[in-house]
Amino acid sequence: MRHRVSKLLAVLAIVCTGCGSPDADPAAFTSAPLSRAAETRDVYRPPSDGKVTPAQVETYLSVLDRVRLDIRGARSTPTGDPLSTLPADVAAAQARGVNVEEFLWVKERVLEAEAATMTAKLNASALAMLEKTLADLKARRADAADEGSRLLLAEQTAQFEAEAERVRRESKVREPDVVRANVKTLEPFRSRLAAAQEAVDKPLLKEPERGAPKADSRKP
Repeated sequence: MRHRVSKLLAVLAIVCTGCGSPDADPAAFTSAPLSRAAETRDVYRPPSDGKVTPAQVETYLSVLDRVRLDIRGARSTPTGDPLSTLPADVAAAQARGVNVEEFLWVKERVLEAEAATMTAKLNASALAMLEKTLADLKARRADAADEGSRLLLAEQTAQFEAEAERVRRESKVREPDVVRANVKTLEPFRSRLAAAQEAVDKPLLKEPERGAPKADSRKP
């Protein structure tokens, strides 16, 4: 899926240039909200259907909110061996008593659903731009001043038509049922997920300490 997204991003760049010229007993699985019991914190058996629940998404969001508050408060993880340092979201999940294994499973499902949504949007955007470019090329070919120009425009038109057909084929490929189900479950949370992730991803800009001497910009 990531490969498809990368290819679509490349298509958008090309078009812009052209315009310029789940194995266990299923009965044992349950689709319950994220567990907060300490004794099950590090054990989680995903549901057999692979679907996330609204309660799981709410808890996932609460962990991201904890990370965001930690960033705002400039509370950083103690320094030490980078290989032994926990990621911020995992540390926040532990601090809230959330089952880390379940949290990570939900995170994977969220990212999977977001990638599917992004692919669909990129397909639609790329196809719209390709069709616009094709219309422009056809109009320019009709008004070409000489046969050489018409041949060149015809070659460019054929290339963009082939690319448009490829994007149409990819657009018709359906995501697995479980992915589409998770996309639907996440729909009411989309704006909150985007805002939370943006806040977590935004780098922390540290202000200079008050009273700290300013560096002398004058040359010695």
